[in-house]
Formats: sequence, structure tokens, C-alpha cells
Amino acid sequence: MKTFNFFMLFIFLQSSLQFIFADDNSYISIHAGTNSGKNKISLVLIDPVGRKEGTLPSGLQLHEILNCGYSVTRLGDPNTGPDEFDPETIELGCFPLTIGTYIINVYGLQDTSFWISVRSADITGSIDDSKFYDFSGLISSVAVMDYKISIDPTPGSPPPTITKMVTFQTLRDDFTVAQKLNQIGDDKFVNSLIRMVNIAEKFYNRCQQIKDDSKEDKHKRLCYRPVIMILELIKKRLEIVNKICDNPGECKSKCKLKDECDEDLVFDNFRKENIKEEGIKEFFSEWDKDEWHKHKKLCKRFVTDEALKIISEDIDWLIKSLDGETKIAHNKDDKGDK
Repeated sequence: MKTFNFFMLFIFLQSSLQFIFADDNSYISIHAGTNSGKNKISLVLIDPVGRKEGTLPSGLQLHEILNCGYSVTRLGDPNTGPDEFDPETIELGCFPLTIGTYIINVYGLQDTSFWISVRSADITGSIDDSKFYDFSGLISSVAVMDYKISIDPTPGSPPPTITKMVTFQTLRDDFTVAQKLNQIGDDKFVNSLIRMVNIAEKFYNRCQQIKDDSKEDKHKRLCYRPVIMILELIKKRLEIVNKICDNPGECKSKCKLKDECDEDLVFDNFRKENIKEEGIKEFFSEWDKDEWHKHKKLCKRFVTDEALKIISEDIDWLIKSLDGETKIAHNKDDKGDK
């Protein structure tokens, strides 16, 4: 269980700067970590005018935003203090805020899972639960992941909106990192998931050739449908495998009925329901030839609860970016395995 002080960074900022910004007590507070002794990520915050605060993977520290701070702390036992095994926590924040979109760059220093928490207050310094956001993710070494935060600190304005920028490569990275962390099955299973992502991306790239104009908008939305359907099918596979678990040493089967844990049945039903959908027939013409079918009875299939949650949310983010109707269920109180 992680322990950290969300507002420690701003006690100094608010007390020392309040005489300058007497009428503006807005701020953003960002905390992140990897549940390991030495942090495996670094953060950079970019403000609405492009100035940066944080630390690059090279170790270069950026301090372009006035009244911002970046620090790495290690909290341990309150009596004995921290030791090298206590996880490091990144603390990054700015005071006061500018109306507009902030971007958080999360840099992977090693293949790892990570968590990130965002808190903000309006001009009056008021904080409420609607302005608390907690996320978890998987990131590969040398990769960068972006979160966009649209903020208006004016009292009474809507709470900040946060968007995680997810691409097809993000999903591929999710699978490869999860496997390295022993959170998902073997190469054969992971490769079968990645090939589904590749097919969906191929269809997406085809849709991108459609011109962006009012006459083609409907055509483009229809073009995205098989892409979204394949992504949903990937998520369904993960949910089923999470129940099956072919890794007895790590987890137990959650299956109550055979139909709940039958991947083939899911594919058969999907085929029957959607084969007339433009693009789905083409999907199966590729999928039916996939080498997965030769190995599926011998491979190891499992996905941990943490990996299922992260990858499913990333799929939802990607679907949302394609103008899908999927609603991302985000529990502000859910801090994962922090």
C-alpha cells in the first residue's frame, strides 16, 4: 500500500507565493511511481503555452514554468525513515494554473507498470472529488506516453477532463510489457493478440485515406466500425482468459460455466453476428489462416487482473478516439495495486 502526501509540495508554494497571487490559489499536483525501490519512469509537464517542467530520461531537468516544482521522494517507516527498498514517488506541481490544456509526458526508463495521480484546485483553492484522477499503465523502456488535461480553474467551471493518448502501438507495448512482467501468457498467446491489433490497425489506416469533409464524415465513421469491433473482440478474449487461467501456479479458474471460458465460442458468435459487416469478412479471411489455430491447445493463456484492467482501459481510450460509443468506466477511488 503506498503512502504519500499529495499536497506537501504546495505547502511551500502557497505560503511563499500567496502574497504575489493573492486571488489565485489554483494548482495542479501530479504524483507517480512504479512500486519499486528505484523509479522506472520520469515525468515532464507541458503547460498550455509549451513550457516544460520535469526530468527527461537522460536526467536533464527542465524548469521553464514559473512556480513549478519536481522532486522524487522516498517515504518509509515514520520512525526509522526510508531505506533503499522503499519505492520512490515523483511529485510534480504548478501554482497557479493557466486556462488551457496541459500535457503529462510519462517516459519509460525500463519496462514497467506505473501509477499516476492528478489533483487540481480552482482559483479559490477549492478541491473536490470530481477533480481527483487515478490511473495505472504499462510502458516499455524508451517509450513515452501522453495524458492531456484540459483545465479551467475559474470557480464553477467543469472539472478537468483527462485524455490518455492511446495508439495501436500502445496496445502492442501493453502486451509485450505485460508478458515481461509475467502478467500475461506465453509468446504464442501474446502474438495472437498482437496480430489482431495489426489487422485492426490495417483497417484503420485504410479509413485514414478518406478525406476529412462533411460529405465523407459518415463514410469514415462507418469505416471505423470493424476496427472498433475487433478491438472489442480483443478485450472480450482477455476477459475470458482472465477467467480461464492456464497458469495454475499464479491463479485459479473463475469459470462457472464452460461457455464463459470458451474462446472459440466467442469467435463463432462474433462471426455469426457480424459476418455481413463490411471488413469483418476480411478480418476472418486473415484470422482463419493465423498460426494461432495450430498452437492454441498447447499455449499458456492467462492475464492478471491488473493487466486486464490496464489493457481494457487502453482499448476503451483508443475506441473513444475513433468516435466509438464505448463509455470508459473510471473509478476515481480505484488506485489499483498502489
